[in-house]
Amino acid sequence: MTFLQSQPVEDRARSSPQRASYSRMMVRTLVAAAALAATAPAAFAQVVLVPVPGPVREYAPPPRPGYMWHHGYWQWEHGRYVWMTGGWITQPRVAYGVYPATVQPAPEPPPPPRVERLSADALFPFDRGDVNDIRPAGLEDLSQIAARLRANPFGHVEVRGYTDRLGSDSYNMELSRRRAEAVKAVLVQQGVPAQKIRADGLGSQDPVTQCGNMDNADLVRCLQPDRRVEIVTYVRD
Repeated sequence: MTFLQSQPVEDRARSSPQRASYSRMMVRTLVAAAALAATAPAAFAQVVLVPVPGPVREYAPPPRPGYMWHHGYWQWEHGRYVWMTGGWITQPRVAYGVYPATVQPAPEPPPPPRVERLSADALFPFDRGDVNDIRPAGLEDLSQIAARLRANPFGHVEVRGYTDRLGSDSYNMELSRRRAEAVKAVLVQQGVPAQKIRADGLGSQDPVTQCGNMDNADLVRCLQPDRRVEIVTYVRD
């Protein structure tokens, strides 16, 4: 979770009443976060397979000499699937006088990656992010994911750690990085090649919630889906 953070430097310049008000606000937030963490689901890590959107009907334009049409495809960007529109690519030259003459077919669009989301609240205790902190149920789920990766060919895996918007950017980036690295370490321990895994901490980027103004406990609860680890598996590089 993403709430423990020392008071930012710029806040020290505030007047005493402002500092007192800020401190009371942070205490209320921390109490709410700790209470929620105490009841966070530990029985399972809430692995959610993000469904790939349906196919997009795309009509290729009329032929264009020297080019071939590359169909569009789904790509994972900023926490969601994004449709990448098709476009023209240069057609390789045909080697005449060589038998048999070959014409390069249009490349197949890459298949969409498989995206699994794991609740960070269920994977890790409050304010923890190292490999030894991962809950037993989370280790179980990661073991199953590793078994699938070992059994099926894949290009590479991206492990992306996220926090919610509470706390400073620097704190959130560091916590999300530690958690992503911890998940990667478990996958490597389970036999997934380390060179095929990239771990990144993205802090509070790419939120999946829309939480307005509310009480601290309600806000912590509303932001729960943002506190996550994504395992994005690409079939080919």
